[in-house]
Amino acid sequence: MAEAELVAASLGSGYVTHLRPGMDHMLLHRGLQARLRGTRQALGARRIYVFDRNGRSLVDTEEGTRIGREVHLLRFHNRQVEAIWRGELAHTKRFTDDDTGAHYMTGYAPIYAGNEIVAGVGVDIGAGYMESIVGFKRSIYLLAGLGTLLTLFVGVGVARHITRPVQRLVTAAREIGRGNLEREIRVEATDEIGYLAETMEEMRNKLLARDAQLRQMLGGVAHEIRNPLSGIEIYAGLIADELPDGDPRKVHIQKVSAEVRTLNHVISEFLDFARPSSPQPESVLLHKVVEDAAFVLLPEMEAAGVIFQGQVQQEIRVFADAEQVKRAIVNLMKNGVQAMRNGGTLTVGARHVGDTGGHVAIEVTDTGPGVPDEMRRRLFEPFFTTREKGSGLGLAIVQKTAETNNGRVEVESETGRGTTFRVILPALPALTTVAE
Repeated sequence: MAEAELVAASLGSGYVTHLRPGMDHMLLHRGLQARLRGTRQALGARRIYVFDRNGRSLVDTEEGTRIGREVHLLRFHNRQVEAIWRGELAHTKRFTDDDTGAHYMTGYAPIYAGNEIVAGVGVDIGAGYMESIVGFKRSIYLLAGLGTLLTLFVGVGVARHITRPVQRLVTAAREIGRGNLEREIRVEATDEIGYLAETMEEMRNKLLARDAQLRQMLGGVAHEIRNPLSGIEIYAGLIADELPDGDPRKVHIQKVSAEVRTLNHVISEFLDFARPSSPQPESVLLHKVVEDAAFVLLPEMEAAGVIFQGQVQQEIRVFADAEQVKRAIVNLMKNGVQAMRNGGTLTVGARHVGDTGGHVAIEVTDTGPGVPDEMRRRLFEPFFTTREKGSGLGLAIVQKTAETNNGRVEVESETGRGTTFRVILPALPALTTVAE
């Protein structure tokens, strides 16, 4: 249709309307015919013909076609011919030439003289030409598809180039938020992300230096506090020894000694939380750690009427710092004993968890009153406690211990049915265990 419209535009001067039968050898007809033949050759068309409203030929590139001769092809294209007299473009379906067997399509367009349609033009184009156009369209689509895929791959590459450093920065920020300042921030980039990484690394170093100063200060403060406390405990002990057993003052002196020991314990917890030592992972046999913790807490459990049940299989091990794991278990067991004021059962168990059993869950369960929902969310906050005595650092230390040993802490509690604390730590692979 575009080719037919192009030809129609070149004939729009209205000269074709002056052609009459018998004018085949006149200069006007021969000039128009030569022009159409040149256009046919340029377009690679099979045939171009101009006709009037009666379907009679005016100009035709086919040899021997005279003016006024009926264009028989138009009989088969009535719908397209009617369309051009309405000022529309039209085209036929592909058809086959009876003589050559070749495939063709025809495009039709109206020829105007001013605003009036004076004639029509048909352009027969071979199917090969159409196939070239279709092939060109396919090439366009193919190039567009390849361009889209290339853009997608480039976009994914750029996104990964950006998101990976950003993800590292997010991980580093979370570690800093948890208080882990030992991990160096490394992002190989020279753009704004690299500048941000350098800034975060500078911030980490400053926080690390400040943290070191605070730890040094805390150690000094603890030392200055413990010295007089030790003196108080020694002198209180001497006074208690000099008093007879029946003297009521001896009871008061013993209470002073007990409070001094409590203060020493609070200072130890505070220092454990404020300046935790780096973990030294090793093979830890859990049942021995639990037995040691139960032995330490035996007097408290007997005084509170708590029954202890150890359910840790002898072969279960974790890969963590032995002393830190023991301290965490002691804190959890002590927390459970203190929760059961009227007696109960304290159960400590361990089991492999995960699809490959790569972690061990240490579970400390008590039969106490449970923890309300509003308090459960704050259990691991430093200095949060529901008891009259205590630093509120025990569970915070447990959480920090688990995190520094590549683990985590979970809690399940139901009011009136007790609480279970679960410390999940890396398991020691079976091939690397050492026989005891």
